[in-house]
Amino acid sequence: MNEPLGAALLRRIFKEYFQSDWTALFALRKATAANVDPLRFCAGQFNLPEQDIYRRAAKALELAFSDQIPPLAVNALHADNIDQLKSVASLRGRMLDRDVLFIAPDFWRYVELAKRISEKPQLRSQLCVVPPKALRRAFVFQQSTALYESAITRLAKKWPFASAHLGLSKLTRHGFLAVVLAIALSVFFPLGWFQPIATILMGILFLLPAAFRLSSAINGRIVKRMAEKHLLGDNQLPVYTIIIPLRDEAVLVEQLVRAMRALNYPAEKLDVKFVVEATSKKTIKAIEPFLHDIRFELIPVPDSEPRTKPKAVNFALPFARGEHLVIFDAEDIPEPNQLRIAATMFARHANLECLQAELVIDNANENPLTALFATEYAAQFGLIMPTLAQFDMPMPLGGTSNHFRTKTLINLGAWDSFNVTEDADLGIRLARKKLKSAVLPSHTREEAPIGIWSWIKQRTRWMKGWMQTLLVHSRNPKSLIKQLGLLNALIFYIYVGGLVFSAPLHGLFVAQFLLNLSTQKAIILSHYAHLNIYMLILITGYLSAVSTAFLGLWHTRQLHLFGWQVFLPFYWLLTSFATLRAAFQLAVAPFSWEKTTHARTQLPRYDSKQDANEDQTSTEAAKSIYL
Repeated sequence: MNEPLGAALLRRIFKEYFQSDWTALFALRKATAANVDPLRFCAGQFNLPEQDIYRRAAKALELAFSDQIPPLAVNALHADNIDQLKSVASLRGRMLDRDVLFIAPDFWRYVELAKRISEKPQLRSQLCVVPPKALRRAFVFQQSTALYESAITRLAKKWPFASAHLGLSKLTRHGFLAVVLAIALSVFFPLGWFQPIATILMGILFLLPAAFRLSSAINGRIVKRMAEKHLLGDNQLPVYTIIIPLRDEAVLVEQLVRAMRALNYPAEKLDVKFVVEATSKKTIKAIEPFLHDIRFELIPVPDSEPRTKPKAVNFALPFARGEHLVIFDAEDIPEPNQLRIAATMFARHANLECLQAELVIDNANENPLTALFATEYAAQFGLIMPTLAQFDMPMPLGGTSNHFRTKTLINLGAWDSFNVTEDADLGIRLARKKLKSAVLPSHTREEAPIGIWSWIKQRTRWMKGWMQTLLVHSRNPKSLIKQLGLLNALIFYIYVGGLVFSAPLHGLFVAQFLLNLSTQKAIILSHYAHLNIYMLILITGYLSAVSTAFLGLWHTRQLHLFGWQVFLPFYWLLTSFATLRAAFQLAVAPFSWEKTTHARTQLPRYDSKQDANEDQTSTEAAKSIYL
């Protein structure tokens, strides 16, 4: 590393920012200490677009510059080699009448190139500098087939039959629907001899999951969450990749950009990928004005089956530059310090491979539906998840704010492109490989659906994905028990299986109870044992749910929502309908993705006062808790 030569070149590139070689050398050493390429470091410090700094670098070496690469004839890579793309810094092609090597080198390669050009000036006619984003965009265009193949086959190659499209045959899917319907009908129309069995079955399906959730929620109140007193300073932080899949969400782009810029993380160490379906023209157009920011990059995903979120993020994964990686949804507003806290925990706890941030609904006050949705989240992410993490139980992840070590994620096979709740499936795979997950002491604000039909479509997709997860991981029970252990395998079936089977039966259970009650000649229920048991199950189930709701709302300081629990029976009836709908969809359209429509809330989610408060919080944190 030739510092004097490097300082001189850096000053030539950013001549109006450095008054002497000494000031350039100081910046060079700061970039080295922060383990950041000096070009990106200066871009972040001076708030310069990537296109500008590479134009400057080309001018300093008297090289040609282009802000984009025209369509080229490039040899396609095989899907097995697709992960090499993020480290490729050149692309051979043709411009006008001559062969050209398009290059996007880092700073120290520029220093080496400067020496070579001084010795062989003719090299200038063979080279053209382009921004790294332009180089990656060319790879997306030229290698789209290989990227697509990698996106849909990565998991199957790492873990045969772990992908839903291989592990779920048509016979399996139709058989599962038949089992769900058979159980439902046997409970609703039980034969005389089957009545005691049906009652016991109902008790198991309702009471075991309810008891598990309640005990987890109670334990979650006393779980000692992992926390860090001092967070890493800028120099210790690694590059962090953020992948944000988008489809037809142009209206959310400005809010999303503000949320990403509010993150308390050095701009030069952020690698934010907006992964957008190519058919979402308005969303792409809405993102383009922000691409001058060194942090942001657009990756268009060609239209192809399956049209799912995990397929899209898998498509972008080969371009992830970060040591760590997190997924955010379009409507997400993460706490400003979230990435810094996650990076600190990863650095200090070598056994951690995944962190799940707490998801909090911020439009809970909109209507009864959003209030009940917020209550679910409060219990699930605030209490139950910490319990699962504390005891190393299988932890189905939430759909967003999952933080990973990037190498671990790739080695695990990444996401299942065919599973419509890819997060839950990935959490179970982490547990099967004995990779530790934990809860991140930070939250992400989300928007709940405000309409019933939008909620039903979202819940249908979630339940269908949980069914896929249950069936895929049950394909070889012996292997599941061996990898998870008997107790954790039982927890998996109680938690995931109980949810899948109890939800569709709730509506039928209530209907059966009311039917039995109305057709009895005697009013005294004590004369009818099965009615007593039905009532016991019903009351116990609701008491468990209400208790869990209270604990969750206490945790999130939203006890004002507790009164909305009077609508819980109707909420469960909606869940029953969505789950039955999911079972039918699993049989006939297993990989269809019913997308949730966001930005429908009438409540403010981001205002100038809130921005100021979050910026102040980040500033105070930077002054007081860095090492």
